[in-house]
Amino acid sequence: MNTRIAYLKNITKRITADIAAFGAISQNEYINCSKEEIFRKAHFLSCFAIEIPVIIDENEIICGSLRFWDNMGECRNKGHIIPDYRTVLKLGISGIKEKISSHKTEHSKAFLESVNAFSVFVERYAKKALEIYRETGNEDMKTVSDNCFCLLSNPPENFHQALQLIWFVHLFLHAEGCCAAVSFGRFDDYLYSYYKRDIENGVPEEKIKELLMCFWLKTCEGDESQNLTLGGDIENELTFLCMEVTRELKVQQPSVSVRVNEKTSEKLWQKIVELIKCKTGMPAVFNDSVIIKSLKNIGVADDDAENYAIVGCYEANPDGKALGTTANAGSFCLNEILLEFLSLEKVYSAYSEFYDDFKKFLREKYNNDILKSFKENWKVIERDCISPFQSACMGGCLESGIATEAGGAEYTMFGINILGIGTLIDSIYTIKKVVFEEKEYEYTEFINQVKNNFPDKELLKKCRSLPGKYGTDNAETNELANDLSVFIADLTDNGKICDGVIPYAGLFIFLGDVYSENYSATPDGRMTGERISYGIAASDLCEGKTLTSLLNSAAHIANDRFADGNPLMFGINEKLVSGKKGDEILKSLIKGYFEKGGFHVQINVTDSETLKKAKENPEMFSDLIVRISGYSEYFNKLDEDVQNSLIERS
Repeated sequence: MNTRIAYLKNITKRITADIAAFGAISQNEYINCSKEEIFRKAHFLSCFAIEIPVIIDENEIICGSLRFWDNMGECRNKGHIIPDYRTVLKLGISGIKEKISSHKTEHSKAFLESVNAFSVFVERYAKKALEIYRETGNEDMKTVSDNCFCLLSNPPENFHQALQLIWFVHLFLHAEGCCAAVSFGRFDDYLYSYYKRDIENGVPEEKIKELLMCFWLKTCEGDESQNLTLGGDIENELTFLCMEVTRELKVQQPSVSVRVNEKTSEKLWQKIVELIKCKTGMPAVFNDSVIIKSLKNIGVADDDAENYAIVGCYEANPDGKALGTTANAGSFCLNEILLEFLSLEKVYSAYSEFYDDFKKFLREKYNNDILKSFKENWKVIERDCISPFQSACMGGCLESGIATEAGGAEYTMFGINILGIGTLIDSIYTIKKVVFEEKEYEYTEFINQVKNNFPDKELLKKCRSLPGKYGTDNAETNELANDLSVFIADLTDNGKICDGVIPYAGLFIFLGDVYSENYSATPDGRMTGERISYGIAASDLCEGKTLTSLLNSAAHIANDRFADGNPLMFGINEKLVSGKKGDEILKSLIKGYFEKGGFHVQINVTDSETLKKAKENPEMFSDLIVRISGYSEYFNKLDEDVQNSLIERS
């Protein structure tokens, strides 16, 4: 690693006070502006572009800092988008302005004001870099300045300029909304032509690698889940270089995801397993055939489904063509709905009647209550989150002149996050066994035990250790997994949010399993406050599961019905995957699961004992990175609840 990268890697752990303290003046301008929301945001961006401190370190060759983003409290939107970087790079700033000027819609002026503000922002960096060059003679600053000035009037001409423009757009999107999970899409696809042109023009690959490393380190200044997608029907030299950079740097961002399919080369598979073994929780691996089908199932056109990328944690989106709102749009917890059903006065003597009534209750609850709340959420998104700069960078909006939140993008998608399917499966299975088959408890008596947090400790022990739970590859719970997931997918797919808004579901709530202290006990023996199952993994109470049994059970979920994400994360012992034999084990596990219909997998190669030691002696494990949800982070930066959940998962 060269001196520049070592230096920059070190300063990502420091805070630039001038930038971190910024926010008050522009925020006041935003709050006090009497214009409608889209013009308020555009006006705010004009103030931001003028006022944000421009600070460039003399070792930076990609300039602009994300360190302001966490202090921008008022101006927010939902984030979770992939800008249309292909079009941004093709048109450049001046081309985008020209495209906007051809429209005469009610939003066009706000689009144009926001892009003009972006020009001011870029120009200030151009001038600052030139100032540093004149003071120091630093040739890197001359290059940075030249790049920025070029971007003001032309599309990027080389790889360096393309990276710089992407990074500036990324910064400005965070300024506009202070949003999380703004993702980079199919990075090795839309940037490859710039890479190839540079190589043909004699630029050493090591120089391109250095630029990528600087870009990677820039993302470490910001939020989690800045997803970057590689692979799929695209494999090229840039794919492998990005994997190499991720492996060598061992940093927590960007969140690298890799698409795989039956044509994925052995070389890429080898890069995947090598990176997994580096213990950063990356890459997340996604199954093309299942995910493409899941997008087609909700009405995404074939070409757009095949050109998907991952947003945030696990959410599949048509690359650069969709307003995602893939997380934090709408959610519900299956365990709470089950407990609400169990509180009804009706007494059951047959399992089939009980199960049918629960599904009927879930359908009515969703259609009458939950869906109503989603419609209200969408009204808030339409009103408060409308975003002129985001829209100017989104496929469809430039053509229509209409903002993303007003339906300007080619797809408007409403993410529905659902927690606890493993806990639900086990709870229904436990009731079936204990109440209806073994008849050890009357229905009412058993439900009262659950409501009172299992005062009968023998019953608690029985429920907690019941064999055959979801994750053990038991035929009964596998069948339940499939039936319930299909039923839930039918509910969400058919629930209309608003004209033109596509509901799409994922079986997770971000960190919902970690913060479970308010969830009451469930029939599977889970006591009040204990963790709910996460994603489509088995619950912590599942005894007798193995890695292969877990994968076999998870394959029975209707994975091709949940485009918003079906995460499966597990820990694996480092000794098991050491050497060439370990490479084959990892590859076989992932390929075998995907052949059975799995959606996604991510792996922590860190056992629970190591995590316990890191918690007790943080100073000895300062560089330990782990996978939390759909992103990685330094273990010592996590709060205790998250640390404990990772120890339990492992």
